[in-house]
Amino acid sequence: MIIIRKYQSSDRKGVLDVCIMTGYMGEDVRKHFGDHYLFGLLFCFYYIDYEPENCFVAIDERNGMVVGYILSSLNSIDQDRAFARKMIPKILLRSIFYTSWKHRQSFSTLRHMKRMDAKNSETSYDKTLLNQYPAHLHINVFPKYHRMGIGTKLINQLENYLQSRNCGGVHLHTTEQNVKAISFYKKSGFSILYTSPAGNGLWPDAPQVKSVILGKLLESDALV
Repeated sequence: MIIIRKYQSSDRKGVLDVCIMTGYMGEDVRKHFGDHYLFGLLFCFYYIDYEPENCFVAIDERNGMVVGYILSSLNSIDQDRAFARKMIPKILLRSIFYTSWKHRQSFSTLRHMKRMDAKNSETSYDKTLLNQYPAHLHINVFPKYHRMGIGTKLINQLENYLQSRNCGGVHLHTTEQNVKAISFYKKSGFSILYTSPAGNGLWPDAPQVKSVILGKLLESDALV
């Protein structure tokens, strides 16, 4: 049986494992990014270390394993500032003094990601989007646990939580290559808000893959 509950500190390794197994556009990232700890610093550790109250995990009760998660931040502008202050120094230290010589491919990929992130941010984020969809989320489930309704349960859990916090909307990032995920998001009520130009792909071995932002407006408990 799969249960959904709030993140606990003991789930940290399990969250990283799911992140690694799904981090390359929904697929295993290990062939594309060898420094797994740095990957966690980039994509999941901020949320579980600094906003754990906004994170939920899916647990397989048979073995106690984390098989999926949904990580979120209530205010993307505040989160962006906090990430720069709390995570960028850790990322720089790790990448310069370890990744650059131990995992050169990961270091090169990181540099590409930074360039593309800055390039996409110039056009994808505007005040209208962030005012209407202030929260954002990251959701991933182990592939062998797909088609079990786990993603839907995680989305519903987070939406109920966001509504209780009077959050008016939430958005997320994915890529056009992650077709199954986009289909799932649309069925869950999300709409495509932005698609990046070709050539701005986050991964250096897939530069033509477009990034996609989807969003969903929510009714707060105060309005229900």
